Amino acid sequence: MTIKQLEYFMAVARSLSFTEAAAEMFISQPALSRSIASLETELGVPLLTRNHHSVALTPAGTLLASELPDLRKELERITLLVRQTENGLMGHLNIGVLEGQQLDEALQVTLKYFAQSLPLVEVAPVRQEEEELLQGLEQGRLDLIFTMDHGLDNLKNVQYLKLDSVPYCMVVPPDHHLAARPAATLADFRRDTFIFSGSKGSPETRFLLDCCQKEDFQPNCKYVSDVRTKSLWIESGFGIALFNSENRACHSANARAIPLTDVPESNLVLAWKTNTTNPSVRLFTHITECCL
Repeated sequence: MTIKQLEYFMAVARSLSFTEAAAEMFISQPALSRSIASLETELGVPLLTRNHHSVALTPAGTLLASELPDLRKELERITLLVRQTENGLMGHLNIGVLEGQQLDEALQVTLKYFAQSLPLVEVAPVRQEEEELLQGLEQGRLDLIFTMDHGLDNLKNVQYLKLDSVPYCMVVPPDHHLAARPAATLADFRRDTFIFSGSKGSPETRFLLDCCQKEDFQPNCKYVSDVRTKSLWIESGFGIALFNSENRACHSANARAIPLTDVPESNLVLAWKTNTTNPSVRLFTHITECCL
């Protein structure tokens, strides 16, 4: 059974004339008759009664003719949905955001505009640690990630858009002896305990340890599972930690953030896989570029 067969049947049902239906559908009358006969054979019931003078619908034909307009609308609706999905106008977008990172204005504007412009795309943002974001992007659980650019060059088929350059601060307990300083160098904290979140081999941890090595010292390190625990340990006086200045930890009332003059800035980026099969990714990245 094909859509064309059903269209031929509806033409006959409307006019109750093979001649008029054939003219309407731009098909020869014998070909129209064969199509209707094939449809009846497939359904296993007669749809029309024919004689030399008239054509009439059987009860089965009457039922089919009454239901087909709704079926046609449903097919058109499904066709539209399929095309919207193919073009990224409908679907699902999983977006990872770096844990603790404040949403900058560009990201806020992008998310709001995208939701308003493409209401049929369900956007699901989630906060995760840096390593989780990279793994999620690599393994396809996340379509896009907002993160720092550490480690992205080690992933295959990844493209990213730079959103901002972000300096680093050392976050210390309020009673730290350098808490009142307007700025400091990394070496000023060589005797402190540094707290890192994630694994010892995470991209950001390697970046920060490399910075310490350039200052000719190896810090005493402690590792915790996540950024929130790291902030808790700082507030509890168990150590200090480096954060980019847009992280919420730098704005905590229970700690002090001291700008570092000798740690290079890092880039906050939006990253995605170049071989993604999700067409909504292209639309989101385009809108983000327009909002910058």
